[in-house]
Amino acid sequence: MAANGPVTRPAPARLAFRVLAIALLGSWSGSGCAGRARVRPTAVSQPPDPGAAIFVRHGCTECHAISAFHVKPATDVGPDLTLAYGDVMNRYGLSLESFLNDPSGVMRMMLASHLRLSAVDRDSMIHTLKVLYENRRRELDSMPPQ
Repeated sequence: MAANGPVTRPAPARLAFRVLAIALLGSWSGSGCAGRARVRPTAVSQPPDPGAAIFVRHGCTECHAISAFHVKPATDVGPDLTLAYGDVMNRYGLSLESFLNDPSGVMRMMLASHLRLSAVDRDSMIHTLKVLYENRRRELDSMPPQ
């Protein structure tokens, strides 16, 4: 039986390996990032927002949730895309546009090998993610301090 020690997070290299393994093995079995995308609505019993369609079609929801659209990922390995427009700036010091044009880490591999985005689809995704981010920021800014 394992000792009750501190909980450790996987090292970045190990996490990247897990994401890659899920992506590659999942696509091989028909359920990964390059495979048929599935939408898993949250407990809210409503269909996902039509705005999620482009993300589902390109397989983003295999790894990423989009909570603003009530979409859960098939495998919870990537960050929620609802705040991606600002999150990329915080994590990488780049705009989302710059990041998608020259991604790093796992996304570089995914965009190079599995997710082929046309300029129109990329721009549409960026616009949608910008609107989601701005809406969420307005919601948070309007909340009274606790």
